[in-house]
Amino acid sequence: MQPMILAVLLLAVATPAALESSCNADKAAACDELGNRLRDGLGVRRNEARASDLFRKACKAKDKNGCADDARALALGEGQNADPNTALSRLEKTCKAGHARACGNLGEVFLHGLGTPQDATRVEALLANGCKKGDSRSCTNQSFVALRTGNREQAEELALRGCDLGDATGCAQLGSLYATSNDTLRAGIYFARACDAGSARGCAGQGYLLVDSGIDPKRGKELLLKGCDGGEPRACDALRELK
Repeated sequence: MQPMILAVLLLAVATPAALESSCNADKAAACDELGNRLRDGLGVRRNEARASDLFRKACKAKDKNGCADDARALALGEGQNADPNTALSRLEKTCKAGHARACGNLGEVFLHGLGTPQDATRVEALLANGCKKGDSRSCTNQSFVALRTGNREQAEELALRGCDLGDATGCAQLGSLYATSNDTLRAGIYFARACDAGSARGCAGQGYLLVDSGIDPKRGKELLLKGCDGGEPRACDALRELK
């Protein structure tokens, strides 16, 4: 396993408190990882403004992932006023220099409709570039693109790679793909992995399976509540239907 990928995986299993402590000790990579947890609401309450502050802190400390995430947040206006022109220029430059996260983030920004009409055609290649180089979010986002274009097998493969590289959203995406094909055993496994990593969507999916199958409705409701509290609206809807 490449040293950089190993370092990312070690950060992915660190607790928010541990990341906070490391960030306060000027460990730039920890600041970036904590920023992503706050951005996505993984095990912590979603806070885009604080996430963007942490990305800036990581970038000022010369962390390349931090700079790529700072530019993405600036482009999308997460926790700040958007400045897509400045952000896209930064991402293009860093991606051309071969940085995986920058390429993946550039693809994600284009996926949101920013850039020119021609840029929309670059999304898949940019995400594939980031994924191939070990950026977990790029793999997960490429999975969404593959599913949208009808390539379910590729969507599963990419979600699995994203999950294995430490992206909780990739684990939840894989759980959803297995659930819709009635493979509830594997769906439950990947929803649980996502939930354990702090994904509200993962907790909601695992909870729904436990309730719907009748295996453990009590635990299922607890997980649905956890998903609802974490900001997953479908978990809240499921809880209302159960009352």
